[in-house]
Amino acid sequence: MLDSMATTSERHGFISFDVDPSRLGHNDWLMIGEAMSKCEHLAGVPLKPEAANELAVVSLERGVQATTAIEGNTLSDDEVKRIVRQGTADVPESREYLQREVLNIVKCIDEIDAALEAGLRLPIDVDRLCRLNREILAGIPDNPEVVPGQLRQHNVAVGPYLAPHWTEVPELTARLVKWLDELRSTVNRDSRREDRFFNAIVAAILAHLYIAWVHPFGNGNGRLARLIEVQILSESGVVPIVATNLLSDHYNKTRNAYYLALQRAQQDVGHFISYALRGFVDELRAQIKVVREENLRIHWESYVYETFNHKPSTAPRSRQREVALRMEAGRTYTPEQVTELTTGLAKKYATCGERTPARDMNDLAKMGLVAKVSHRHYRVLREKIEAFIPPVAN
Repeated sequence: MLDSMATTSERHGFISFDVDPSRLGHNDWLMIGEAMSKCEHLAGVPLKPEAANELAVVSLERGVQATTAIEGNTLSDDEVKRIVRQGTADVPESREYLQREVLNIVKCIDEIDAALEAGLRLPIDVDRLCRLNREILAGIPDNPEVVPGQLRQHNVAVGPYLAPHWTEVPELTARLVKWLDELRSTVNRDSRREDRFFNAIVAAILAHLYIAWVHPFGNGNGRLARLIEVQILSESGVVPIVATNLLSDHYNKTRNAYYLALQRAQQDVGHFISYALRGFVDELRAQIKVVREENLRIHWESYVYETFNHKPSTAPRSRQREVALRMEAGRTYTPEQVTELTTGLAKKYATCGERTPARDMNDLAKMGLVAKVSHRHYRVLREKIEAFIPPVAN
């Protein structure tokens, strides 16, 4: 037994509970800087309440779907969406355990959000890790040796990775939570935002990595790692809630790279940090794009209404305004096609003459809201409100 444990300890020498920021590469620092900039952009962007709520719900759906799918949950995106929004997807009895898994994760994230709203910082200690694991695995069939909420008392392997001997788990788990507490306590709410952001993103990624390495429980370790990651980012005060599930989404989209990064981190922890940072930035870029498109829509709507404020309030003007609002950027339309943009427009044009659509498009062109690109094709000029887009030289 002692020889076996010694061999296990030697095999897991990379579980050192140590990190040296100076070993991060210049690309890592660039990614951290961009991630912080984009988080600040997200945190300060103005959105209508319904659009902001939708973005938050979609972010939660993707995070929940990702953290369960990576463990083999086969529910579809649509089913997870209905579970998050309605509490059930009405799945057949044979798949109820998959729905229960999703609901368990939603419950855990709701607890984190509720604590934030109450101004509380949840502990990351052994007791809470056990409780989270119990909630993650509640109601889900498993092997008899897996006891939800209890540190494992058997050895496990995940693919080629052999986790530490079960007798070492209590000590390693205690060292892990103590190390995380010390790491996170190096900053507080009075620290510089740059220091708080760096601490949060690195602590979150390392918490994930070390939970995966120590593998404290018989099952649910990956889901636990991603939940703790979400908690650390959520409590940082510098990462918007809509961005706290992005890493889970990244891991799910790049599963092969995810497992490879976990393996390569045994030689250099920087591999996993770089992999996670790259994905976080990519997901933030995608989220910023969604927010930007929503802002462009709002500003275009405002610009169109402002343009028509100087015109007489008539039925033709109302019809033309709706056309300008409904035309999609990047597409061209014939006068006949704009009559079918919405059911409402189709009804309005049904009572007009054949030449009315063409006259409407020409009027909109005179107002500078659309451009005529060929004899009978027009496009909307939404780029007029896209200020400061840098030109590209040929």
